[in-house]
Amino acid sequence: MNNKLYNAAKIKYEAQVEEALAMLDMLFTQTVMVGEHTDILKEVDKWTTILAEALDCSDALDHFAAQRREEGLETP
Repeated sequence: MNNKLYNAAKIKYEAQVEEALAMLDMLFTQTVMVGEHTDILKEVDKWTTILAEALDCSDALDHFAAQRREEGLETP
């Protein structure tokens, strides 16, 4: 298994999680953000979806690696 590929995928999803968390934090706490977005709920939904998908993908990679370990196969 190519560790660099696995690591790149994990880093990608972790970056998406951090970006989504930052955006949600700004949307919920900074009133300036509300003025810039006329449909604030749409923005919250967008970033919540991005967060959920990134967390799911990261968890799926972890599950994949654990499954391979259980099978005694090379892990990323």
